Amino acid sequence: MRIEIEPGLIDTNTMKSPVSTQVHALLAPWDDPQGERFGGLPPFDQASPAAIEAAVHAAIEAKRLEIQAIVSNASAPTFENTLEALEDSGRALKRVQTIASVFSAAMLVGEMPAVAQRIAPLLSALEDEIAHCEPLFTRVDAVWTVRAEAGLNEQQLRLVQVVRERMLRQGAGLSATDKERLQEINSQLATLSARYNQNLVDEQERLAVFIDDAAGLEGLADTQRSAMAVEAAQRGHPGQWAVPCTRPAVWSFLINSTQRELRERVWRMWTNRGDSAGDFDNKPLLVQMLNLRGLKARLLGFPSFAHLITADRMAGTPEAALNLLLRTWQDVLPITRTQIAALQLIADAEGQSIDLAPWDRLHYAEKLRRERFGFDSNAVKPFLQLDAVLQAMFWCAGRMHGFVFRELSGVPTVHPSVRVFEVVHVEQPVGVLYFDLFNRPGKMHGSYQSEYRSFESFRGKVLPISSINSSFPPVPAGAPVLLPWEYANVFFHEFGHALHMLCNACEYSTLGSMGVAWDFVELPALINERWLLDHEVLQRFARHHETGEPIPQALVQALERAAKFDRIFALNLDYLAPAIVDMKLHLMADGEPGRLIDAIAVEQHALADLGMPLEWDQIMRVTHNVHCFAGGYAAGLYSYLWAEVMAADAAEFFTQSPGGLFDRAAAQHWTRTVLSVGTQVPAEQAYHNFRGRNPDPLALLRRFDLAPSTMPSSELVE
Repeated sequence: MRIEIEPGLIDTNTMKSPVSTQVHALLAPWDDPQGERFGGLPPFDQASPAAIEAAVHAAIEAKRLEIQAIVSNASAPTFENTLEALEDSGRALKRVQTIASVFSAAMLVGEMPAVAQRIAPLLSALEDEIAHCEPLFTRVDAVWTVRAEAGLNEQQLRLVQVVRERMLRQGAGLSATDKERLQEINSQLATLSARYNQNLVDEQERLAVFIDDAAGLEGLADTQRSAMAVEAAQRGHPGQWAVPCTRPAVWSFLINSTQRELRERVWRMWTNRGDSAGDFDNKPLLVQMLNLRGLKARLLGFPSFAHLITADRMAGTPEAALNLLLRTWQDVLPITRTQIAALQLIADAEGQSIDLAPWDRLHYAEKLRRERFGFDSNAVKPFLQLDAVLQAMFWCAGRMHGFVFRELSGVPTVHPSVRVFEVVHVEQPVGVLYFDLFNRPGKMHGSYQSEYRSFESFRGKVLPISSINSSFPPVPAGAPVLLPWEYANVFFHEFGHALHMLCNACEYSTLGSMGVAWDFVELPALINERWLLDHEVLQRFARHHETGEPIPQALVQALERAAKFDRIFALNLDYLAPAIVDMKLHLMADGEPGRLIDAIAVEQHALADLGMPLEWDQIMRVTHNVHCFAGGYAAGLYSYLWAEVMAADAAEFFTQSPGGLFDRAAAQHWTRTVLSVGTQVPAEQAYHNFRGRNPDPLALLRRFDLAPSTMPSSELVE
């Protein structure tokens, strides 16, 4: 049933020759620079905005033809001629979408922003068109009806179930009028989401705080000052220093600068992203998006968008997720107030006549770590060279899974700074892993993992291709890339997602790792962070970039004490506040006629009701919360806390095994029951298969020596 793009499907008369050549390259099966070792790699060197847009149009039409061939089949519906044919369709579109998504996230310059906004609604419309194709759903439903007598194996039965349920959730059972309305809503949401992200990319590239007096650099290291001077010169301010609106630059300045007025300016620049009137204002987009999400939920028969999203996740209901967040908030709030008091004491002891403010928190928290735990984050950086951190990841994966990583050359990439590695097991290729870690113009800020191609085997083995992405500031040529502890941890986190993709063994890509319940997907990434803290790993790879000396044991112990005091991302108000706001906003998104949701007002009221300390702030405000308004975390930001409970419980399985974190039997069991199964079974069953029981929420408390009375929630164990 596969239909590959033929030259005749593209009208090249309207294209210039170079673009026509590029379009063919984007649509065709990928070539393999390594001699067909990996089944082809993305031809990023053949991509341009014009070619991407033309290829998307051609690939959409090709997939329409493939769907039409399925529904017009005169034979009775079977698993092979319907479900497998559907699974086999759209391969050209998958290839083009990979290129388009990478350029939309990592090379959003020139004509690409306009192209991204034009193709987003086209792809959304096609997805709806397929989900709403009544003859197609009739065939899928017919296979579902006779599944017990069809001799299907477990994966095939699961595929029928997943595809049928997905089509229903996308509106397959709606009337023709409601389907048309839903398609309009989805198209508008796709456009608004692309605009929301583009606003942030454009605004953040223009924002910077300039310093024209060297006195404003007090407290900053020489390397930081040099980077700021280069940044200012590149922005047309030679002889000055600039703090660009990127998280590494902002957080480093807030931690180290002794100039409170400048810290406030930098903090306000960072926290007000997307919230200023003008071309990059995201507030009007939020109103429209929340209203449309509510209308979508109502059309599909749900009381709110939050109910729609949680219905097929482990949480089950927004109330269960919100209960977990609120109970955790009540447990963390008094601890946070104690921390604030300790920070205020440090400021008082310095003779600072100030009331602690959000722009002071990181600065005094660093001093608290030094005084109380003997930990200086700047002292750790010389031991965390990027190449060493990557090798630490690879070494851990080798001990756990038997993987070997070898860097490839001559592979097309979206930018020269991207590095590519083959992954092999017993000399057999497993997949390919890209690292795109450095910031550049037109690149989305933040760290994330993406999948270029999913593993499958029903038509022959197809190897996975994964990518780890970040926006770490580039360093001058020849200079070592030294990571703050936070970034080393983030890279281990994203590598956990990549391992989830690389270990996937599902016969059908629809059942693969990217299809698992969204509040389960963070589990492999969160638990992978634990290997970075292992003493053997640190002694092997955390070595001074100049002397080669291993990180001192005293510094490791100070790091452990500070990490336990700071707790994890999900056990802090910085995260809990936006997660609660996210759920409250999407509970309000109910499609009530005439409802206009003022996201800023809801956010402010929620923080006041929660008793958010004035000295604290959120890591994500609604105007720059890419997770929820440009990514897949709408009504799902709670997922990090949900998964942290499982990650703490799963980590105890390893630490209680004879070989500890590196116990091979434990690793094989983890891979067999979790990493390799995708969504062949529901997430709760996969975890139960691994642990032999439901997660124990007390494991998260034990990790941080918290009393049982602070138990986040019992929802996960019910």
